[in-house]
Amino acid sequence: MFKKKTLDFYYKSNHINYSKIKLRKLINIIKYKNIEDIMNLLGNFKTKGAIFLKEIILKAYKNFRRPIESPQKNVFIKNILINKSISFKKMRPAPQGRTHKIKKQFFKIILILKKWDKR
Repeated sequence: MFKKKTLDFYYKSNHINYSKIKLRKLINIIKYKNIEDIMNLLGNFKTKGAIFLKEIILKAYKNFRRPIESPQKNVFIKNILINKSISFKKMRPAPQGRTHKIKKQFFKIILILKKWDKR
């Protein structure tokens, strides 16, 4: 009888300056898929968000693989969370001596990688 054990790995990336809505569209495609499949999918997209996610997932996978030397084929993304991080507030000059407030928001992404073991 096989007992399935799960090992979770959390990876956090801070200060991403990209639209949260556009990232969520990509994340819905990526969730619950194998790492190799994700790299193939993201390689076909030309958007800035796909490039961000591809770099972040590669870094997370390399850090996940480090304690165990052999490459793992049964690693997939369990969940991806996008949370609000810092926001820069600036004042821009406007006509007739007024100013406009500008908020530039940054986000952090938390990846949860999972490996299935058959024991």
